[in-house]
Amino acid sequence: MNFSFLSPQFGYCTVRLWASGRYGFVLPKKVEITRPSGEVASFEYHNRNAARKYELSNRSLVRIAIAQFLSGAHDAGTRPIDDEAAPYIGPLTQIRSLVPPSAPLRVRPGTRYGRKAGA
Repeated sequence: MNFSFLSPQFGYCTVRLWASGRYGFVLPKKVEITRPSGEVASFEYHNRNAARKYELSNRSLVRIAIAQFLSGAHDAGTRPIDDEAAPYIGPLTQIRSLVPPSAPLRVRPGTRYGRKAGA
């Protein structure tokens, strides 16, 4: 997921969420915030809160990382995401790729591929 937001201190910054796993459900998750100058601040999320019954959504993690970034954690390096911090409440613009993803490869059921059965 890619987003952009307007920082009063730096201007338009871009945000990229890195999540492992097929659909982005596997931890740890990493949020990278890039300033217009090209400097990157990274935030990682590991769910270590045993009392939490549910996982935070990806968009919630992005908003919390932006709030931490704007509160002064904008230097280079990786910091943990504080899941109890107040999220960023400003507007987020989702950045979508201009090139659509390619269609997945499909195999017709019942068709034999590779060697023929009688060969």
